[in-house]
Amino acid sequence: MDKEKLRTVIEGGVFHAIIQFLILASAVVFVFESDSAVWGLEAYTTHFIVLDWLFFILFSAEYILRVYIEPRKRDFIFSFYGIIDLLAILPSLFLLPGFRVLRVLRFLRVFRIFKATRFILAVDRLASALRGIQQELLALVILSLMLVYLAACGIHYFERDVQPEDFGTIIDSMWWAVVTLTTVGYGDVYPETAGGKVFTALVTLVGVGLIAIPSGLLASALTEARVEREMEEEEKESTEGDTNSG
Repeated sequence: MDKEKLRTVIEGGVFHAIIQFLILASAVVFVFESDSAVWGLEAYTTHFIVLDWLFFILFSAEYILRVYIEPRKRDFIFSFYGIIDLLAILPSLFLLPGFRVLRVLRFLRVFRIFKATRFILAVDRLASALRGIQQELLALVILSLMLVYLAACGIHYFERDVQPEDFGTIIDSMWWAVVTLTTVGYGDVYPETAGGKVFTALVTLVGVGLIAIPSGLLASALTEARVEREMEEEEKESTEGDTNSG
């Protein structure tokens, strides 16, 4: 079978349905295997290992086939989907005797569920939107890190004498800064001084605005991506119509 026929099969609906079923099945098996003691399934450990090897073989075969049909193999291997496909198969290798010291890393099999993103059309649009605002997101990450540092320094100044166990160092205070700026607010550490409370109120207000920025950027980028996709589809339909009429 040549590459084009093989590509047609791999990109076909039946093949997609089979892979999606395997992804779901591997996720279910992972849950039962991880909680085998709770479910009383310790006697089926061997069965879980066999199923894991079966998933490993099938996903490996799919990965090899996808690399084979790609004209630009290096680009696929280091692409988002290529990396996800690789992460879906590598953790199973830790079942080998020589890799037993790395068995703890087998939890990475949860990445198999991300293989399903290949079959969600909106994921491509989301990826395109993220690429369009990557500079803004990078600037936002840098700004967020600066605010975490400044917030940690501020609360350390106000609370270090009253709560030295929680705010004795700037490093200790960074946990409070992250929780407060993200507006999570676990309540495990909180200010007790008047200055610390006022400072916390200001940091929380800044955090609310900080959380809203990426949401607005992403919404705008997704809207633009959707408009571009609709324009491309309209141009394609128009071109096909002209071709058919001619």
